Amino acid sequence: MRKLFIATLIIAASFSLSLGQGQQDGAQNGNDIPNMGRAPSQPNGIGRLDLRIMDENGNPVKGAYAKLESSRSDGFFCETWNSSNDKGVAVLPPIHMGDLKLVIKAKGYKTLKIDVPANSLSEPVKVTLLKK
Repeated sequence: MRKLFIATLIIAASFSLSLGQGQQDGAQNGNDIPNMGRAPSQPNGIGRLDLRIMDENGNPVKGAYAKLESSRSDGFFCETWNSSNDKGVAVLPPIHMGDLKLVIKAKGYKTLKIDVPANSLSEPVKVTLLKK
């Protein structure tokens, strides 16, 4: 019985190791970009925007400028910004979250201005830019 238990542990450990390696390979190849966003846990709490920017054909938009403006209920105003990489991903630095307005600008595309609910930031925010 003890040998069976030890063999089961070894098989389970080997299987877990191979699953972990497969997930790392996918992230390195860019097939599965991990979510870096974080919704605030309380009003005016700290959150982080993970933005995915595509064009009308589903292609990533590189070099798009994204700015997130936060008007907090305690009267303070915060903002953070970043540019998208070659995969269309822009992860903005964390800020205190209130009412959020997102502005995205990219050469050759129409400027996009949208309101973003702070509680939606636990998942990447996906936007599509339209050509001028």
